[in-house]
Amino acid sequence: MLLVAVAVQITGLTGQSRPAQAAVFDEKPDVTCTSEEYPQLASDMADFVRIAVNVGTVVRYDGPHRPGVAFYDRATGIECYSSPDQIFKTASLVKASILGALLYRPQEISDAERPLVQKMILESDNDTALTLWKDSLGCGKDENGDVRPCTLYRNFLDAAGMDGTYPDDGGAFGDTYTTARDQVRLFKLFSAENAVINAERRAYAQDLLQRAEPRFGVTSSAPPGTVQQLKVGFSKLGEDSDAWRVNAAGRVHGGAQGYDYIVALLSDRNEEIPHNPWPFNGIERLDQVGKQINCGIRELNGDTSCWSFKSDDCIMPSPVMSCETDEPVRSHRSQHWIRVDIGAKLGSTVHWKLVDAANGIVVDEGDAVGGPSCVCDKTVYGLYGSYILRLQTDAANGGDRGALYNHTGGWPDPDANQPPTVNAGPDRTGEEGSPVSVTGFANDDGGAPRVQWSARPGADVDPGGSCTFADPTALRTTVTCNDDGAFVISLTADDGVNAAVHDDAIVRVANVAPGLAPGQRTAQAASQLSAPRPWQLFRAGQSVTVTAPFVDPGSNDTQTCRIVWDDGTVDSFPASDSGCNRTHTYHHAGMYTIKLDVADDDEGQDNAGVMIVVYDPEAGFTNADGSLASPTGAWTSSPDTSGEAWFHLTAKYYPSRPDVPVGTAQTWLAGTGFRFNAGDGNLEWLVATPDGMTAAKGTGTLQNQSGRHGFVFYGYDGCANGTTPGCRPGPDRFRMVVWPLSKGPNPEGDVVYDNVPTADYDLDVARPQPLRSGIVTIHPPV
Repeated sequence: MLLVAVAVQITGLTGQSRPAQAAVFDEKPDVTCTSEEYPQLASDMADFVRIAVNVGTVVRYDGPHRPGVAFYDRATGIECYSSPDQIFKTASLVKASILGALLYRPQEISDAERPLVQKMILESDNDTALTLWKDSLGCGKDENGDVRPCTLYRNFLDAAGMDGTYPDDGGAFGDTYTTARDQVRLFKLFSAENAVINAERRAYAQDLLQRAEPRFGVTSSAPPGTVQQLKVGFSKLGEDSDAWRVNAAGRVHGGAQGYDYIVALLSDRNEEIPHNPWPFNGIERLDQVGKQINCGIRELNGDTSCWSFKSDDCIMPSPVMSCETDEPVRSHRSQHWIRVDIGAKLGSTVHWKLVDAANGIVVDEGDAVGGPSCVCDKTVYGLYGSYILRLQTDAANGGDRGALYNHTGGWPDPDANQPPTVNAGPDRTGEEGSPVSVTGFANDDGGAPRVQWSARPGADVDPGGSCTFADPTALRTTVTCNDDGAFVISLTADDGVNAAVHDDAIVRVANVAPGLAPGQRTAQAASQLSAPRPWQLFRAGQSVTVTAPFVDPGSNDTQTCRIVWDDGTVDSFPASDSGCNRTHTYHHAGMYTIKLDVADDDEGQDNAGVMIVVYDPEAGFTNADGSLASPTGAWTSSPDTSGEAWFHLTAKYYPSRPDVPVGTAQTWLAGTGFRFNAGDGNLEWLVATPDGMTAAKGTGTLQNQSGRHGFVFYGYDGCANGTTPGCRPGPDRFRMVVWPLSKGPNPEGDVVYDNVPTADYDLDVARPQPLRSGIVTIHPPV
């Protein structure tokens, strides 16, 4: 393209000295952006924040004044901060933290305070803010002019982690100091679950901030369909100054993409000149800063409409010999190029530089010599970012100019339609049966393309493995897979004009073991089965049915059950209907701990156990009398007490009462107030085993204690040679367990007395204590 410069009339501020430069694009601002799951997106977002900082930088006679910019995206975990320790005065932005401090107090906002809070936020009213600042939070100055300690407000800042925010020594609420990072922390508290502000109070704050006026910065180019909860602040720095302090912070959420992010924009020493647009108006400048952030996150989520058909230019009026475009131009959204267009007058040479607006790097430059042979335009390819044009002429005759374009034709002639670009996001990990968050990105020169998620199992996935998406047409959604292994998820984008394109990512899904506790999803050991119940009583020869439902989030898994019945019998079998169910018959009296394991085909397993009691009225009867050395700790009411413990037990089934034993039980600790008695008619069951073990359970009374108490007595009928039928090798042994029935029908730790407190309650492992005197006898059936 051949250009010959023409005379241009300059209006507005031509010839006047500008009070401040609009923006600075000479360096790479100090910006930190992080995301554990999306590091590349964080790096891309960092460039948008750097551009925002450069756009918002004002150069005055005392040097550059850079804005504070902070950003947090809840969906991706991206956090960005420019110079996180840079301090600004809040102006009316402090009213948001006043609201936070009021909500943090233990008491509710009072009826008297409520209209003040509403006016402070909705109208940014200073008088009501001052009343709340002084009377409700104890800040500001007292009647003697002394600055109050502002304790309630400071306590809130500590709880919120806002370590860069503090009241001014003079006590004025608008002079409170803060950082952009702290304002993000504040709006995090307003927008998500936390321990500082509860859900009801958060909802109250969100409603107010969503209706707050005025609105700028955060709202500039916000994604379509979103709502913004924000607070702004601006104040004049001096009566005779055009410089203003302009701030905004808030949350943007909703819209078709499900946005949820927070932006904080703080600035100082902005020009606020009536009737002059950008770059001299401070609010306009903050809108431009906010636009870079909002359009940036929109682009990363597939919406590049912010940058459509953008152009910017600058003109060098005489005697000025240089100029620079004010607003960055985004490179072509699908082909990634920028066109430089120079208007050089006859007799002048214009040197141009194309500068990356994020870091001040010159990406290309050249000379345009005015005249018929002028090479006055150039398309620079391979650019992904935002750029400004810087010009320098060698002739102070005015009228030399330059412009940037990111489209091929003149306005509004569009580019040739290009295929969409698509990114399925990073590889993810998760657990089978649980939703895994996925975030994809797609854009197109015709706007957001139609998108569709799909998934296919990898080679290591069992047959039948599959995944489903909560919303397969949304860029941000969740995927749930029914088995472990690596699944390939694919995001397809279709603009309706070109062939659809797609990108793949991997979701690596871990196995989750089946859980036997009903309703539990994870593999935590259950303390008992659904059936039988702990200590449930069965008669010998009666069927015992184990019912063990389980939950396996891997619906494509198969499971195997294994039951150890504790009588030498073991059953292994496939699970059916999400349960391990089996019936077994015990032929001898005893206390049996049933153990069950369920394992899936991926080696995940869970286990559970339950002890039952089997009695046999024809197995014999028990007599036991004697004493033993009671150890310290046995009597829990007096744990230092030891001595001689006496016991007595007689228990027998009669043919006329084959299911309820007859007998008595007693135990007492010599020389103390511990004495337990279970009279006739208070026994529940008796166990007498063929190998010399016995146990009996019932209820009774404890001396000087109200309420009924339960007991379980254990005895081993010993024999010296260990070969006599019906006895146990070694001495006779006994154990007494007594507990209050108010704690439950069975002993579960809250006992009054137990002479072997570390032993189990199963008769096989009850570890009764050797006798000091007396005898334990299990009589054969008569």
